Amino acid sequence: MTTMNSCEINPRSMTRKQALLLPDEGKRLYFDRVWLKHPRVDQTLDQLTIHTASSSGKSIILLIGPTGVGKSTLIQTLEEQFIQSRMQEIERDPGFIPVAMMVVPASGERAFSWRMFYSSLGGALEEPLMDRKLQTRHLDGRTTVCLPGGSSTVADMRMAVEKIIAMRRTQLIVIDEAVPILHQASGNNLVNHMDAIKTLADMGATLVLVGSYDLLELASLNDQVARRTGLVHFTRYQTGVAKDEESFRKAVRMLQNRLPIQDLPDLTEFVEDLHVASLGCVGLLKSILSTALGYALKNGGKWSDEMLEQSLESLDNYGTILKQTIEGEAKIKDACVGSSNFKSLRKKSEAILAAASAAARYCA
Repeated sequence: MTTMNSCEINPRSMTRKQALLLPDEGKRLYFDRVWLKHPRVDQTLDQLTIHTASSSGKSIILLIGPTGVGKSTLIQTLEEQFIQSRMQEIERDPGFIPVAMMVVPASGERAFSWRMFYSSLGGALEEPLMDRKLQTRHLDGRTTVCLPGGSSTVADMRMAVEKIIAMRRTQLIVIDEAVPILHQASGNNLVNHMDAIKTLADMGATLVLVGSYDLLELASLNDQVARRTGLVHFTRYQTGVAKDEESFRKAVRMLQNRLPIQDLPDLTEFVEDLHVASLGCVGLLKSILSTALGYALKNGGKWSDEMLEQSLESLDNYGTILKQTIEGEAKIKDACVGSSNFKSLRKKSEAILAAASAAARYCA
């Protein structure tokens, strides 16, 4: 048995045979870190890359998809590619941070904490002491700058972040788990929240907000937000679609072959059941297999097919996830970038103009 530092456990450089020599905790970590490249990731990544380019005219991109589809893995891949394509410039200028990634912090409070948000974003931009930024005061035509008596105000932190973005020449800011920005605001507060997000985008960086279908509400706040916002849908593999079923089958085989247990199971006979159980989301599929792996390791590394059913979501949880996914897919159908054509735009224009004319006649 081999013991290793957890940082050395990398499925990209470590073979499954080597992983078999790890202790059980190392085996779990090995499988957790498996990144699965599959067609849906490549397709969505291509869309995301195109629409985050500065020439796209969109400063805010919403990456939306069902829970467990693999959004977090996708943006990690996007970050890697973004950095790799700018490596020469990074080597010339160590202060250049082309991309910053953060997860929206949960404050546990009813109101959204912009203080925690700016602190986390400052950390992603490698800026220290975010809560001790200089205060700028304007009084009687005079401007003074001083250290805060306690913690910096939210306004001070926002101004500091804006300056950092400019100094670091950051081009892309990815905000994962962004739904709390929406859930903890309504009415004018929601508009104010989006104005704060737009201010960051005005600094020249493209913002990618990542989350569930609830984020759709942000794109429909007003015409200014709609004009500047692009939407990329990370879709699941559908049952009944031959191409999707084959891609999902390959995903099952690839994950099966990375399980760090001695006698690999043949999961192909369970593909249809796994497709339904995971809703066609590779992230949910991996969660099922990860839990089953835990059972197998507890059993001395011996697999039994019953472990799959032991690893499924509860009936209530499954129903909730499926219902929200189907409802979200129905809402997003006509909202995605590329969902329109000249004919559909003309029909939409005619319908809105007709409704406006009817309303005008009624008022007259």
